[in-house]
Amino acid sequence: MNEVAVPEGILYVAQEGPLAMMRVERNGVRNLAEGFDNWISHLQASEEVNCVIVDLSSCTYMDSTFMGLLVKLARLLMHRCTLLIANASPSHRELLEGIGVMRGWKYVDRQVECSNWSELCDALSGKLNVRLVVEVHDGLVNWDEQRNKKFIPFVELGKAELARREQMEDDDDDD
Repeated sequence: MNEVAVPEGILYVAQEGPLAMMRVERNGVRNLAEGFDNWISHLQASEEVNCVIVDLSSCTYMDSTFMGLLVKLARLLMHRCTLLIANASPSHRELLEGIGVMRGWKYVDRQVECSNWSELCDALSGKLNVRLVVEVHDGLVNWDEQRNKKFIPFVELGKAELARREQMEDDDDDD
């Protein structure tokens, strides 16, 4: 089986009063996980934000890690914020609905504007955080187990890998 490398994407975030916006350029993939998760933490802590828009007009591909983070954002904010997915292509809609991501989200098809796009900044995109990737896939399973049961083996393997790493770190600390 050949594995194809998917190019990384860029995540832009902005906040203007109660409105928070994110735009995904190219691919919504694992390299964005750390920055996306940091943004979710910021939104969760903010008492001002009451609407979150994720603009997919420039997104060409999404992986399960990215979609798991959309689920995490919805779980944490859907009861106090309006959550909008803007400009999703038909294939993105099919993908998002196919694994049940859209619970809590609504679609909107219109230009997403920020009065000052120069305030947009690249979200941090540090090293791949294995714990975060496992957490968001576990969230996908918990969100809709029937549709996302295919991720259960991945989550189990990921948890086993994390346990192995922790054991190795404990062993190193004992030396």
